[in-house]
Amino acid sequence: MSGGYRITVAPVAGGWSVRCDGGLQPLHFLSGARAEQQARALAERLSLSGRDAQVLVHDRTLALVGAARYHAAAQRDAPPI
Repeated sequence: MSGGYRITVAPVAGGWSVRCDGGLQPLHFLSGARAEQQARALAERLSLSGRDAQVLVHDRTLALVGAARYHAAAQRDAPPI
């Protein structure tokens, strides 16, 4: 995905991590469901701020089990089409 943020949910020792391109610090959670929820919330915020984002969710074996794209929301001051 070019020009957007990749947000990855994956298992780590003691829980789950949410990592995002762009220099953001990783987040850590005990619950995989909570990690996925926060990854999707982050992607939604990035989308609303005009940035594309993609969430990739891995299971305990590191297999990719889910993916979602969040397209950049149109800027409010953009001229109507």
